[in-house]
Amino acid sequence: MRITWYGHAAFLIETQGLRIILDPYRSPDSGGYLPIDEPAGLVVVSHENDRYHSHLGQIVPPFQVIRALELPAGGEVACGIRIEAVRVFETPERKPEDEVTVVHFRTEGLHLVFLGDLGHQLTEAELSPLRGAEIVLIPAGGPPTIDFPLIPQLLDAIDPRLVLPMHYKTPKINLNIQPVERFLEVLPGDPIIRIGSSTFEVTTAALPERRTIIVLDHAR
Repeated sequence: MRITWYGHAAFLIETQGLRIILDPYRSPDSGGYLPIDEPAGLVVVSHENDRYHSHLGQIVPPFQVIRALELPAGGEVACGIRIEAVRVFETPERKPEDEVTVVHFRTEGLHLVFLGDLGHQLTEAELSPLRGAEIVLIPAGGPPTIDFPLIPQLLDAIDPRLVLPMHYKTPKINLNIQPVERFLEVLPGDPIIRIGSSTFEVTTAALPERRTIIVLDHAR
């Protein structure tokens, strides 16, 4: 599996000959990230927010789209991969208008969890399908997504081997969120690998023995 961080919450997952784009932003309205002007076989959006999380207009067609808020219980198979979602909220108050999703899927023997715009601690029912996932893509900029004091408990509960921070402050985002260093401060015992690249490759055989944070550069 090959993981590329475009910027903000947008990723490219290359697996089994398939290109999956997660939560594409709209450029330049997100603040300055360059357009995601590449092809995809599948685009998955965790919720509807055309500026920051669900803009399809800059991706090269044709591609299939999965809107995670519309997924049935048990998910849906798209391009040979079952995409599943856990309905959560962007804020601790869990207001209906703040509903978003955690997206997760399995491929190449790896379970990947994309936490999207999650803004609160998870209940046991919400955690259950995510426990034991090897890879977690996590918002790392603080409110309105999950606040820093809740992050260690959340990761302990999921128990991944790899943690990839996203959705944090860079010079190319126009949101009032925090830089990745603030996220790293609340996980002082975790090894940190700064790849020096926007792309990271992982296999089951190459997983670290303990939870490790992978910090990628944004590709756009």
